Amino acid sequence: MTSRSLQADFIERIGDFRQILAALELLPGTMFAIKNLESRYVYMSVALRRAIHVNSPEDVIGKTDFDLFPRIIAESFRQNDLLVFQHEKPLLNEVHFTSFFANAPIWSFSSKFPIHTVNREVIGLVIINEAYDDVMGKQAELNQLLPAIDHVSKYYAQSITINELAAVCQMSASHFMRIFKTSLHMTAYSFVEQVRMYHAIEALKSGTASITQIALDCGFYDHSAFVKRFKKFTGTTPLRYRRTHQATLSAGRPIVLPTPKY
Repeated sequence: MTSRSLQADFIERIGDFRQILAALELLPGTMFAIKNLESRYVYMSVALRRAIHVNSPEDVIGKTDFDLFPRIIAESFRQNDLLVFQHEKPLLNEVHFTSFFANAPIWSFSSKFPIHTVNREVIGLVIINEAYDDVMGKQAELNQLLPAIDHVSKYYAQSITINELAAVCQMSASHFMRIFKTSLHMTAYSFVEQVRMYHAIEALKSGTASITQIALDCGFYDHSAFVKRFKKFTGTTPLRYRRTHQATLSAGRPIVLPTPKY
């Protein structure tokens, strides 16, 4: 028996693949998930659930990213899933930045691999995320951006310019914008807005300040523009989001903040 046939025979005899997933869970910080062709989660590791602040697997299984994340984030995740399904090839090392407000910033690599049946039909994909320390070791350019990331995290409520961010990184504005877009697959402007929007979301969830005040406190100085951008980001208005969140809390359903990318 060849090594390939030996491997194939062994895999075919596995009765319940969940026993392998349970063993993989024991690897420290292992962040992975499995989706079907509808991009519904079939499995999500404990470490990944913790990263998106979900405790129970029942709160994830059968859900899509649209159930868990703001619409603009979910749409980007779904488009990446479709690329894997259509081309039947892995999507490797997408760089994500995660910031959970008071928590430390986290970088991660996210890769997606198609899953085939014995007849070579794609039935889903597996997602593997690598955390902060590994990413920073592999991507030297990301280290150069950390001063700007730190600056935005501290001063998001104030006016922030590209020249200002480039200066703290000791780069020209054009070089800074190019590295930022190449490394993070988003513009620096988008990143600043994303950080501000996440703080606005948290304020709407946990505070009682007016929407106008929240907008100002998070660096949005035009109320109508804030409402429009909030709706694009989440799919709903700030007022409706606050009411929906309060109703959801009463019903006991979790609300998740994502690993952002757009």
